[in-house]
Amino acid sequence: MNWSLSDLMKHREPLHFNENLDLKEDLINRSFGISDASLIKVDGYAIKDRDAVLVSAKVTGKIVIPSSRSLKLVDLNLDFSISEYYAVEGTNLDRFGPEETVLPVEDDQIDFSRAVADNIILQIPMQVFAPEEETGDEPMPSGNDWEVVSEQDAEKAQTNHVDPRLAKLKDLFNSESSESK
Repeated sequence: MNWSLSDLMKHREPLHFNENLDLKEDLINRSFGISDASLIKVDGYAIKDRDAVLVSAKVTGKIVIPSSRSLKLVDLNLDFSISEYYAVEGTNLDRFGPEETVLPVEDDQIDFSRAVADNIILQIPMQVFAPEEETGDEPMPSGNDWEVVSEQDAEKAQTNHVDPRLAKLKDLFNSESSESK
């Protein structure tokens, strides 16, 4: 989905687009974790707004990424919106709010496919778990001399664990108070 900014600026009516993008190769090359991607459905409008163009679109699809815990492949459904302004270099950006995304256009070309791929990568959460890992039905991974423990189990182990070198000190104050009586 490549457009010329000058052509979009000539449109009096909003330009509607509804396309299926094959971004699989681009996403796999740009993101370490993505191993597969369905066709990405993009439905939206490009609207002239003075000296800029607002592109607003709904993006849906699916990517496959590894679980944060076990590295099992997990389907991640995508369903989000993009709203970005594309402006000619030298445009006064003061009229745009701090929450609005404004991107400069070089060589009069807007590569919206690239913008969709960028936003998909940004949608990947920091932690993704397989459904059985989320419900706790599957045991935590382990190996020779190591195991993964939950945060709750780690906190319990820390509070219950006393360093054996310091174990005798825990009764120090008890013995002093009984001697002073």
